[in-house]
Amino acid sequence: MPIKIKIILFFLLFFGGFFFASVSFSRAEGPTTVPDGTHVKEATTWKKSESPYLIQGSVAFDSGSSLTIEPGVVVKFKYQEGSLDIFGGFSAVGTEKDRIVFTSERDDSSGGDTNGDGNATEPGKGDWPALSIGGPWSSAKIKYASVLYGGGGAWPSASFIINNRGDTTIERTEVKYSKCYGLKIIGEPLEKIEENVIAHNGYCGIYYSGSGRTITIRNNSIYGNACGARVYLREDVVAPPTDRIDARYNWWGDDSGPEYNSSFGWTDNPGGQGNKVLDGVIIDPWLEKDPNDGPDPVIIIPGIMGSWENYDGEWKIDPIFHTYDNLRDEFLANDYEAGVNYFEFPYEWRNSNVGNAIILAEKIEDIKDTTGRSKVDIVAHSMGGLLAREYIESDYYADDVDQLITIGTPQLGAPKDYIKWEAGEFFGDIYERVGRSIFYLEALENNYRGIFPYIREKIPSVKELLPIYSYLYDEIGDNFVLRDNYPDNYPQNEFLENLNSSEKVKLLGRVDFTKIIGKKDDDSSTISGYNVVEYDIDGIWDNGYPKYFEIPVLNRQGILKDVGDETVPVYSSEAENVPANKTTYFSSDHNSLPTEAQQDILEILTGERPNGKIDKWHTPNLLLLMAHSPIDIQIESPDPGNQKIGKNFETGELYDEIKGAYYTGFKTNSEFITIPNPENGEYKITVQGTGDGGHYAIEAVKMTYDPDDPENAIESAVTIEGKIQPEEIKENEVAVDEEEISYDDNPPEISISSPEEIDYTNDKILEIDYSATDNESGIASSSWKVEKDGENVNWEGESIDLSLVHLGDYIFTVEASDNAGNSKTESRNFRIKTDIGSIRNNIFHYDSLGFFKKKAVLRYLSARIRAIKNLLDALEKTESSKLKQKPKEMAQKVLEKTINFKIDQTIKQINRKTPKWIDPQTAEFFVEDFNSIKINN
Repeated sequence: MPIKIKIILFFLLFFGGFFFASVSFSRAEGPTTVPDGTHVKEATTWKKSESPYLIQGSVAFDSGSSLTIEPGVVVKFKYQEGSLDIFGGFSAVGTEKDRIVFTSERDDSSGGDTNGDGNATEPGKGDWPALSIGGPWSSAKIKYASVLYGGGGAWPSASFIINNRGDTTIERTEVKYSKCYGLKIIGEPLEKIEENVIAHNGYCGIYYSGSGRTITIRNNSIYGNACGARVYLREDVVAPPTDRIDARYNWWGDDSGPEYNSSFGWTDNPGGQGNKVLDGVIIDPWLEKDPNDGPDPVIIIPGIMGSWENYDGEWKIDPIFHTYDNLRDEFLANDYEAGVNYFEFPYEWRNSNVGNAIILAEKIEDIKDTTGRSKVDIVAHSMGGLLAREYIESDYYADDVDQLITIGTPQLGAPKDYIKWEAGEFFGDIYERVGRSIFYLEALENNYRGIFPYIREKIPSVKELLPIYSYLYDEIGDNFVLRDNYPDNYPQNEFLENLNSSEKVKLLGRVDFTKIIGKKDDDSSTISGYNVVEYDIDGIWDNGYPKYFEIPVLNRQGILKDVGDETVPVYSSEAENVPANKTTYFSSDHNSLPTEAQQDILEILTGERPNGKIDKWHTPNLLLLMAHSPIDIQIESPDPGNQKIGKNFETGELYDEIKGAYYTGFKTNSEFITIPNPENGEYKITVQGTGDGGHYAIEAVKMTYDPDDPENAIESAVTIEGKIQPEEIKENEVAVDEEEISYDDNPPEISISSPEEIDYTNDKILEIDYSATDNESGIASSSWKVEKDGENVNWEGESIDLSLVHLGDYIFTVEASDNAGNSKTESRNFRIKTDIGSIRNNIFHYDSLGFFKKKAVLRYLSARIRAIKNLLDALEKTESSKLKQKPKEMAQKVLEKTINFKIDQTIKQINRKTPKWIDPQTAEFFVEDFNSIKINN
């Protein structure tokens, strides 16, 4: 080989590391070595597949270069020699599971036995000099990293040195076991130092030497250091320094706060048992709990219609469909505790997200006070994600959100919302049908003529879900052409336009942002736009009527579909102009996303993936009971325990016994009850009249999800009507089966065979014979009664001995009720009378019953009856004789007088012989009978 070439190769091999990173790193089977004296001038990435990296001496990334370190990379420093100086860009962003580690070559716990000495050596403080970010305008982002066993440079050195003016972020990073300082800050960096662990360093955990400004650190765990934090004091300083560390809201190893040793006495904390701090450190208030001890507090924010107010005024998240119950249970099963680090944010979703974001800020402030933590994580579904963004992108944001996860959030709006805002219309799936029913009930309660004006005037959040891109197609000839240039000729969504402005979107960089997106396998699952035509009724469909919208099957010509989660198109949930740190997809519908994504959500927030997925709650069926009437309602289930939901009419309080059921309460004229996945069987509906009473109506609806046609739920409805008085209670029943609800509002059929509407003589036996039938719900009960002169005579049995009752007019009434609560009555009038023959028959009948105590009574009465009958027969013959009128009248009068005399004698004798010879009740019947046959002149 020519000498000239050998010389060139020598220089390339010896000095190449100073100029080209590509030739400076040795690729061996063991670590990737970075030689002493390496200078890198270009963009470089250190990869996990080539880890660990062994820095053998002084290595620098020069101005204009950049170093990106992948999650899971281990960087080791040669004992007493290795150091890394960054003068360009630097990104070392790991994950909870794959941290980036900067450590000693003697540390076998990370990256293995790099120095190959087995257990001969162990790591110790000061094993290597420092990781230094020193470029005047260089930027750096360090997250989920560990800086261990450094600080071995010239005293006073540090493991981690920041000496720049660029943006520097250090989050969730450990700085431990330095010989001197842990983190040393020099100059005026634009720093963000949060949620780190700075512990067990030989001198101060954080040391600041600046130039007349205050740096801020938040939510860090600082403990076990010789001193926790201090500011450099120049020799001529005789007063509190102007260079300061604003170290409020940090944990110092004890709930009493840090021990404060001040040379000037400008701040003090007597009795502080935590890590000591020196001059220039602002400490009050401090955290009373370690912010790195467990995950950040999490807040669940539901979407539109995902919050409801209980009867007692307490708000709950989705007590109707229980969309978030599985997600909640997953949190509570994995180191979260309600009220401790798990919180929910139900809210008045009808209001604007702008106002609700202010309330969210107050909620977060309360949680910070409760937990002693300075930041929270937010998991927000659907419109809840827009609400969370409104806060994070606001000018009152308090830098107190660490991670934001949006689930199925329409970042650019949802075309499905168009029909609600344009005309107060709804689609046919189970969620839309329930929404339509409840909106209609609320419109009535608020004195609106319909849903459309109610939405327009009372629910601005509906407008805030409209898309902010072009999605309407106009009919031109035989084709439809996209109407360009939103917002021209579109309903405008100023809220979402502002939220997605470039200036606002940049502010999302304040948080770690993850999008969870539903992307069904069906590429036409989700409404993405409309083919519209003009509409000739003022006030609705101002921007176009989806062609054939109200005509089933044909309306498909007016509704356009694309890929999405059946509610939000992927185009909107992805929203390329709203970038996220991470995006995850699930083949799931919109309302199942919180359940399907639960394991990923926990893993994103905590770094640990739950072993199992909780999948207890699904609501493919719903029973909805609605009333806008002068009544309060209660419903009782068909289960053996007869559990109830609704008003307790006895106590005036609430029944809340049916699992998962929801009741709005009885404080307004409108109220509704929902029961998820109702049992098959008979539900008893009880109502109580309120106010002045009057006409009432209850609509009971069974809604069932149809997997073969998810866009159109199966709906079955009945209406229960009636009139009611104040405080009156009425009962009805509805029958629920797999897909239908039925209500029997037809009363039973009653047929009366006996008694007939005739006169009965009192020597007869009257048979009671009737039937009550109901072919729908069946007969629950039936009864009969007989009244005389308005009073119940209390007859019993199926055969009535008329000789033992009084003469006169009677009413026979049958009342029957069916199992649906319907009742009916039927009545029949009849008369009981007597004559001489009946009296004669009853004499022998009473004797047979033992009512005569002497046989002489039978002989005496029989003789009297014969005599009276003979006189009656003579009177009858006289009346029909051919005698002249005057003699006939005289004969009649004589006979009538004689008959009445005989009857009076008989009655007198009966009374005389009672009760010695005759039963008193029998005597009473005889007297009544004889008096009834007397001749009345």
